[in-house]
Amino acid sequence: MTLKLYGQAPLDIKSYLDNKQVSQAAKDFYYGKFKPADDTKTFSIIDSLKTKNNLTRPFYILLISKIINKADGALSESLGVSCKDFIESKPDFLIDFLYSKSTTVDKRFLDNWAKQIAGEFMIDCEGKEKQCVKTSLQKASSKIKLDNKSKLTAFYHKIESYCH
Repeated sequence: MTLKLYGQAPLDIKSYLDNKQVSQAAKDFYYGKFKPADDTKTFSIIDSLKTKNNLTRPFYILLISKIINKADGALSESLGVSCKDFIESKPDFLIDFLYSKSTTVDKRFLDNWAKQIAGEFMIDCEGKEKQCVKTSLQKASSKIKLDNKSKLTAFYHKIESYCH
């Protein structure tokens, strides 16, 4: 029998900041030592969404959620691609994070992620956004646990509402 790991709400922030497996760039960003920009440190945090470490991933999702709010230009374009890829490949991790009851998760994160992903569809699928959203939802739906399907569908409706 294989154990399947799903997403989770973030733990106590101190547990991430004390974790040697969390990058120094991530800790520095959290402490406000640098602003997100089109640079190596910021991109290393974005790349950490792909970590195989299920314990540290929620912290990186939290940081991306904060970066999305401040991103523009090339950084925003890169974020759009990464956010879309993340929801399609690891939907449970994002849905469990965004819909968690954790006080660490700002309710605006949900809209910010939806807008960021919608922006990617508007760039990639100009004039065919609805079809791209539908295809992406099908891809994500095939990888999500049953308990999260309705939240995923609601999230994709939000994404579609931001496509214009």
